Amino acid sequence: MKLTGDAKGVLLMPSFAIGRTQEIVYELDRLLSAGTIPHLPLYLDSPMAQKASDVYRAYLDYFDDDARALVARNDVLDYPDAIVTNSAKESLAVEQAARPLMVVASNGMITGGRIVQHVKALIGDPGMTLLFVGYQGEGTLGASLQQGAKQVRIDAQDLEVRCQVRSISGFSAHADEPELLAWLGNFAQKPRTTFIVHGDPAAQAAFEPKVRALGFATAVPAWRETVELA
Repeated sequence: MKLTGDAKGVLLMPSFAIGRTQEIVYELDRLLSAGTIPHLPLYLDSPMAQKASDVYRAYLDYFDDDARALVARNDVLDYPDAIVTNSAKESLAVEQAARPLMVVASNGMITGGRIVQHVKALIGDPGMTLLFVGYQGEGTLGASLQQGAKQVRIDAQDLEVRCQVRSISGFSAHADEPELLAWLGNFAQKPRTTFIVHGDPAAQAAFEPKVRALGFATAVPAWRETVELA
């Protein structure tokens, strides 16, 4: 963010609309309040994310005590002077806005949504930093860019990747391996079969024997495999 500000560039963050975007806005607000980052304009370009944030605000009674205390001190989902883009026209105008600026747009893997247009328009700009803040599924455009692709195809156009690509890995919304194993270890009665269906193939292959070691019968279904549950 400091580099983006100094270079008068664009920091573009693909983000999942529900949960992840709110977490990013909270962290940006916290870092800004602490004086850790400069106050760059923030464009929130995801109508679904905005609706989700409104739901969070409407149901504060469901927050735990720590979260309620935090909200009482400050609106944690409200980065100062954030610009919310509602229409497609407003979204397209973001690319012409004065720099430096930050953009958070959905979806998180660049497989659809407004983020695709932003990436298409800015991927050849050395002044743009594409910052991944979430998991990139195998075979997605996001994964290709994260793995260092020099050229990608968007809307039937071959585009050279000249922007900077960075990743932050600390925003996982899922339990990690030790937490999953600890959760399984607390089962009073084991299920007949435990299906491992999430994660990359390599991660599934590494995780399955650890689950079996806890005494679970496991299975890793193949793509489009049908399993009959009796």
